[in-house]
Amino acid sequence: MRRRLPCGSPCDVSRFAGQWYPTWDTADQSWTAARACQGVPDIPCHRARSARVPLSPSSDGSPPEERGLLRRAVAVLDSLADDAATPSVRAIAERTGLSKSAVQRILVELESVDLAVQDPASRRYRLGPRTLALGAAYQRGLSLHAAAVGPMTELVAEVSETVGLSVGRADRMIHVEQVEAQRRLSARFDVGRPLPLWFGAPARVLLAERSDDDISRVLEVRELTDIEPADPPTAAELRRQVDDVRRTGHARAFGETIEGVHTLSVPVRDALGDLAAVLSITAPSDRLPVERMDELLPRLRDAAARISASLGHRVGAVGP
Repeated sequence: MRRRLPCGSPCDVSRFAGQWYPTWDTADQSWTAARACQGVPDIPCHRARSARVPLSPSSDGSPPEERGLLRRAVAVLDSLADDAATPSVRAIAERTGLSKSAVQRILVELESVDLAVQDPASRRYRLGPRTLALGAAYQRGLSLHAAAVGPMTELVAEVSETVGLSVGRADRMIHVEQVEAQRRLSARFDVGRPLPLWFGAPARVLLAERSDDDISRVLEVRELTDIEPADPPTAAELRRQVDDVRRTGHARAFGETIEGVHTLSVPVRDALGDLAAVLSITAPSDRLPVERMDELLPRLRDAAARISASLGHRVGAVGP
């Protein structure tokens, strides 16, 4: 309510226990002036939230200092996450648009809850251990199926060929998802059946993430499987193919698993940049020649990138 103080100055007041008390909610009055007036109790006054930093993002183009506290803290955390080295307070301030004093206050608060830690030697900050725990909790709540089914369905609609998702389990590969093309003749993935890692485009993407010793072990035991490819590669060919995957970021197979079926595969990555799965397009050879693979590769990579983003992967994260 708006009233006049005994001195005649206008002031916003609130009633409590039968008494009127000034509140600091105007730009032209101060509590010091208000309490100096005769008859006004000398009690603490809480600044009205409406006249201070809002808790929601500003829509009026106000500077970063006036935006929500949570958003400012998140901006500082993002700055710590984006910088491989520990950034200085000045660098964080320049990146976020906040003042150095505001950044310092936020960092102190983040450190108090283990979201940031300060290096005792350099006095600079980095992400704290609690961010790892939060990230792990987020990762546990993710579903590969939920992340992949949308982009896979959209990709099938674009290319009119079957799209599959595969994962590695020890020395085996398993196709865990597929979205089939609605065509009279289409290729399919053998979903749910453990398959060897020593042939096929998806398997080579999985192998490309492993050490040379792991690859040697896979080659040594390949004769023990009861599954034989249509056109098995030699050990030398497989090593060369894996090197090609590491260099180009994708794998191609021409009638290896099933005669007359070609496959194109790319990696899907998680929040840490590690391999989470392999996304593939498979089709009869006459519909997926080399030229068609070249045409579809960007679309396949885009779908894989969208799945990776849903799993928390960010460009520049640790990993290939």
